[in-house]
Amino acid sequence: MAAAGYLLWQKWELEKFNITTYRSKTPKIKGHLKIAVVADLHAHEYGNKNDSLFQRIKGEKPDLILVPGDMIISKYTETFPVAYHAFEELVKIAPVYFSYGNHESRVSKVTVRQTGAYLKYEEKVRRLGVHFLRNETELIEVKGEKIALSGLEIPLKCYAKGERVLLPEGFMQEALGEPEEKYLQILMAHNPMYAKEYARWGADITVCGHTHGGLVRFPKIGSILSPQLLLFPKYDGGAYEVFGKKIYVSKGLGTHTFHIRILDRAEVLLLEIN
Repeated sequence: MAAAGYLLWQKWELEKFNITTYRSKTPKIKGHLKIAVVADLHAHEYGNKNDSLFQRIKGEKPDLILVPGDMIISKYTETFPVAYHAFEELVKIAPVYFSYGNHESRVSKVTVRQTGAYLKYEEKVRRLGVHFLRNETELIEVKGEKIALSGLEIPLKCYAKGERVLLPEGFMQEALGEPEEKYLQILMAHNPMYAKEYARWGADITVCGHTHGGLVRFPKIGSILSPQLLLFPKYDGGAYEVFGKKIYVSKGLGTHTFHIRILDRAEVLLLEIN
């Protein structure tokens, strides 16, 4: 009975998500911007074809939607149409910008069985008007505010299990050049383990995912295990300040491999910047 109760509770928990709002101020904009961060969907569905997810995001009226990776599960091509439909609905709400997570890198940087299907999926998503930033920066204008928006893709070895692999020396500058100082510099970077490197590079705001909140969390402690099988990861979910820069780590929306969330509700981040 206890096991059955636990399974029912987990099923219920995986059908719920929060919208978590963080507010910050910067002298680099004059008005107010609202940015939704949709991370680590992994083709999970809330309600019929994710209708409840899209309606909740639409209700927040974001000016911009950022997707820092892992919309798919790389091993399973049947997840690609679900991710495509998500992009199809998100672009109806606000401009959408995407950067690569490890699941997208895994099927596009090396040739595997799923690569052909992935490349066709990506081409279709691009045709929707989704902006892909793969170690690129775009200077964009939102509500009259100019923003430098960058998307970082790190080496696949930086996702190695059970070890902390350093970013290659000078990688940030080599991948993205120098940060924009005149305008608000926002960085999409999937793996938050390198938060210090992102802040040192000069991102005023960095949005990350990847951790899934650690799947199991304890009050005042946080998660006990990262997706890379490292104990008590520092940047596991929430808002952080590193060298005076803001880092926001989403607990994500989906799961893969281990489909559990204990004290770790899925979430969409909503950043209100004044």
